[in-house]
Amino acid sequence: MNAFILSQVLAGMSFLLDVSAFHFQRRAITLSLLTSSTSLLAIHFYLLGQSAAAGLMIIAACRYAIAMVTCHKWAMWGFMAGSLLCSAWLWRDIWSLLPLVASLLMTFASFQKQRDKLRGYTLCGSLCWLLNNVIVGSPVAVVIELAFSGSILAAWWRYSTTRRSGCV
Repeated sequence: MNAFILSQVLAGMSFLLDVSAFHFQRRAITLSLLTSSTSLLAIHFYLLGQSAAAGLMIIAACRYAIAMVTCHKWAMWGFMAGSLLCSAWLWRDIWSLLPLVASLLMTFASFQKQRDKLRGYTLCGSLCWLLNNVIVGSPVAVVIELAFSGSILAAWWRYSTTRRSGCV
């Protein structure tokens, strides 16, 4: 199996974790699924030769793991600094900004206590990753981000209608 095919298989496994992540009410479950998913995507991007995206995904996996146990702003700023340093070190071209902006948005999202803010900022970051995946030519990663964004919107809608109807 060549590196491209393996990268797409790993992205497909990540897909399953991503689409289910925001359908849990407990923030810790969502973050643990995202930790696993981003770990797989780090390998995916590495196999595609996208070192900046791979590095940012490794940072993201660590970020989600830490965000499960703390919402302290010092942790958020530390991960943002790490993303900036990683991007500066692995900079290739102007398109390297997309993974950086995605990472910064998702870092900010991870350390939000409110589920709606977690979803909203993650959705914005996901759209940046979607554009990056189109540019690097990873069809499975494009499908993953489309499904991930759709899943966030579906969960957001589901929980907002539950709150309006008075159900728990």
